[in-house]
Amino acid sequence: MSRRQCTPEPVSENPHRVLLLCPDAVAREAATAAGFDTWSVEGPADTGRSTARRVAVDLADPGALHTTLVGTARTHGIPHIVYLGEAEALHLAAERALRELAPRRAEPLRRLRDPALMRRILNQGRVSEVRARPATTAEAVRELVEDFSLPVAVKAGRASGTTVIRSRGDLDRWLADAPAGPHLVEEFLTGPRVSVDTLTCDGMHEVTGMTTRRATDAVLLHPGALAEADRVEIRAAVRALLDLAGLQSGPAHTEVVVTANGPRIAASRARLGARPIRRLARAATGRAPEEDVLSALAGSPRCRPVPGRSAALARLTLRRAGGDLAAVLNDIGGMRHVDEIRVVDADAAVPEHVEVIVHGGSHQEVDEGLAAVRRRWEGRSPHGAGSGPGTR
Repeated sequence: MSRRQCTPEPVSENPHRVLLLCPDAVAREAATAAGFDTWSVEGPADTGRSTARRVAVDLADPGALHTTLVGTARTHGIPHIVYLGEAEALHLAAERALRELAPRRAEPLRRLRDPALMRRILNQGRVSEVRARPATTAEAVRELVEDFSLPVAVKAGRASGTTVIRSRGDLDRWLADAPAGPHLVEEFLTGPRVSVDTLTCDGMHEVTGMTTRRATDAVLLHPGALAEADRVEIRAAVRALLDLAGLQSGPAHTEVVVTANGPRIAASRARLGARPIRRLARAATGRAPEEDVLSALAGSPRCRPVPGRSAALARLTLRRAGGDLAAVLNDIGGMRHVDEIRVVDADAAVPEHVEVIVHGGSHQEVDEGLAAVRRRWEGRSPHGAGSGPGTR
């Protein structure tokens, strides 16, 4: 099939048009509220059938997905392709389409996603410097690990994964099933981890939130509990990274580790944070981050609301032993400081559990609210006593 057949002749771009990839209800509503004329590309199960503005495609077929994204954007003069989900393959698909349609806008996304390139940019810019060495093959990783003190972090490029090597046994296991290179070997960063969300408009980077993890009970807390000096340094480091990467618009999510030598950037992507962090931000500010992304893209950014309260997310252990779980969830969901409570399916990282979001006027009120929820859960859970806080 020729290129002309794959991608129809382009028409003049209309800045008020957006193409959403696999949007949920929140993304659709945000696009409408921002004043966009909206098209979408979705899987056949989502659309049922293709329509003028909803195009069905096999999401597991990268070639077909790419052709559909680029063709739809060119046919209708759509300058924006937006994916607000969490599937890495779909992020890569949206980035690939953008590279063909607008290479200059896509380049900062690649710089942030590639761990070796991002680290080189930071180290050369003397921002958040971390010792790191690139490796083209798995065998080269073995040789480099010998030059580092364990533990060490090994990062894969397109696989977007990090493996912590703590022993020779860990290294042997990684080598036995190593993903394709290139790889990056870098010093393992120790210290509290902070998730930093930003929204960039015309090259100006606004830090929209910092979320921390409680080391003692693994609760996500937003806004995070941080010393003001750390907050200032984190903000400066993240903004410097986005400047060096050349990001001009859109969201970014950056993971920062507060080490003994100051904040160090561990990873960054040009996207929103994971859904638990988005839900915490919404509980604290009253507005979904997706709304801000779409309004900024439409050229009418709204001032990000200052969090009016604190919010925390925790996990309750779920034991399938019968009883009326729905009644327990309804009971806890009716507590005045609970924003939401729901059962979350198991995945590769965690078993099935109950996820709860609690708000309060301060971190202390949040702690008191979580304690009340756990007491209620232990007293009424039909699955036996016991709760295990955690995050997802």
